[in-house]
Amino acid sequence: MNVRRNCAVFLLGVVWASFPLRAATQLDGGFTLSKAAYLAGEPVFLSFTVKNVSTRPILIRTASPLSFCSGYHFELKGARDREATGCRQTGAGGSCASSDAVLTPGKSHTDRILLNARYDLRQSGSYSLHVTYRLSYGPEDGDPSAHLLNKHFQEFQYQSTIMIEPSQTADLEPEFVQYEQALGSADMQTKLEAAEVIAYLAPEAEEATILKMLDVPLLQSYGVEGLRNLGTPSAHRALANFVKDSPPTNVVGVYQDALRYLGEIGDGGDVSVLLDAAHANAADSISRMLAIESAGSAGGSAAVPALVAELKGSSVDTRQAAVRALYLTGSREAVPVLIDLLRSPEWRVSLTAEYGLEVLTHRSGSKTNSMNPPPPDAYTKWNQWWRASGSTATIFKSDQCGEVVPLPSL
Repeated sequence: MNVRRNCAVFLLGVVWASFPLRAATQLDGGFTLSKAAYLAGEPVFLSFTVKNVSTRPILIRTASPLSFCSGYHFELKGARDREATGCRQTGAGGSCASSDAVLTPGKSHTDRILLNARYDLRQSGSYSLHVTYRLSYGPEDGDPSAHLLNKHFQEFQYQSTIMIEPSQTADLEPEFVQYEQALGSADMQTKLEAAEVIAYLAPEAEEATILKMLDVPLLQSYGVEGLRNLGTPSAHRALANFVKDSPPTNVVGVYQDALRYLGEIGDGGDVSVLLDAAHANAADSISRMLAIESAGSAGGSAAVPALVAELKGSSVDTRQAAVRALYLTGSREAVPVLIDLLRSPEWRVSLTAEYGLEVLTHRSGSKTNSMNPPPPDAYTKWNQWWRASGSTATIFKSDQCGEVVPLPSL
């Protein structure tokens, strides 16, 4: 099929005074989609190529395009965003690996972006794509901190429509056979791109291939991602076994991803697996906290008794994680437990309990900041309201949005 090219690219530039032509454009760039139309279940690649059109070497800062610090911003209407966390998202965080690339005059650099890694595009339909890319750059011999602070940049924008057509499993088999073969490539970029495609598209016919990825350290993260996206009972069992068989670690990576994904499945049978993983990790570790929270997500109301037991943990981090897990159950049974925790002498516990009550009930008992406990009357207000309305009040999941209404005054 014909390659669809960018119909409109807008450039905005800010350049260093040391550049010989201050008003001249230093970089030229454009986006292309890999095809004009795709079959449902086929990888959708978007490429961005930037070229140095100046007469001097230019240093550009590059990062994984789908990471929060890359400079890319994507909007794809009609497709589920895999990173969306509902109305209670607190913003991007974490670390982001990046590097510098030097473009000599006339040299180009291309980012090849698998949109399926961010958006679910396995259903047929028409999807409206809008991309903005703020590319930081500067002279090769300039101050490196200048473009780190985004003081010098050009902005590129792109709009297009992605057409996804209906397909049958047989239509996709030849393409995925090629990706299977590419997993054995000596070229690292080819190998990793093939693993990424198989993990995020995750056709059931590739389950055996995804399981094999778990045994290859370089591909293990793609194997866990693939199990998440397969969604089959056997993939679920394999993910639970991966958590059971993995040694405890506080290193951010595939183990913590597996803990999170197991919670997302929402199977109460995984609560014991997750709490065993929690207890295997250090009391103040992120892995323990994540495993406890995932137990709440997985178990719902059935997990409440086990989470109450976690409130007796020796670490305040563990106790606070148990409070978060309680409201992540999305259960009515968690509310009275959280109300009692408003009387905790530990402000981190009582404050988290107040927030959890707001998540579950869409009611607000007080206005507090992140460093102070709820006011003394918070427990009384919540307790009275729950006694009067608890049997009929609507209980919400953590990703359900809605207006938060103040509790009645005493």
